[in-house]
Amino acid sequence: MGSKRLAMSSENSQHLSDRLQVTDATLISRSPSVLTAEVDGEVLIMSIERGCYFSLNDVGYDIWRRLDTPCSFAELIDSLAADYDAAKATIVEDVQALLSRMIAEDIIRVA
Repeated sequence: MGSKRLAMSSENSQHLSDRLQVTDATLISRSPSVLTAEVDGEVLIMSIERGCYFSLNDVGYDIWRRLDTPCSFAELIDSLAADYDAAKATIVEDVQALLSRMIAEDIIRVA
């Protein structure tokens, strides 16, 4: 991750509530009601139910790809830590922030 921060931008600048608190065993999966497309080199995720679209930076898209198959929070963090040069605590913080936004917009589901 280096100096990159996980980010997901939205067309609406709605303020989000508290960060998502998950355990290592929390199962994360994509919502079945979203579409993903690449448009002009940018990855867009569209919520069919909400009629909104969101763009992901490179790291956010990498996380999205890893959620193609549902996985636990611990598995996601471990796989990211293996591939990115960043402190695990930083990865956890950044991923929790991204997942909170995705949950608020019904892009992913947690169980």
